[in-house]
Amino acid sequence: MQIFRELVLKGRADIGTIAQDLPQDRSVIARHLQTMERARVVRAQTQRRHTFYEINGAVVAARVEGISQLVRSLVPLCCPPTV
Repeated sequence: MQIFRELVLKGRADIGTIAQDLPQDRSVIARHLQTMERARVVRAQTQRRHTFYEINGAVVAARVEGISQLVRSLVPLCCPPTV
């Protein structure tokens, strides 16, 4: 979540920029970014020696919408209307 937050605040950034305000080692952040990329939460683009990451907004929005629909479908089961 901290990495995601940094990308929201900083926009497109490389690992060094993302890591500068986080307590984890860059290697840990790099592994998390790779996992986030495999999950399509972030996109990566390599330019020369640097890889830049940015949030994949369309995928994140679709997943949030999916979660929202699921929660709405569960409301009648868990939270009956009050009279």
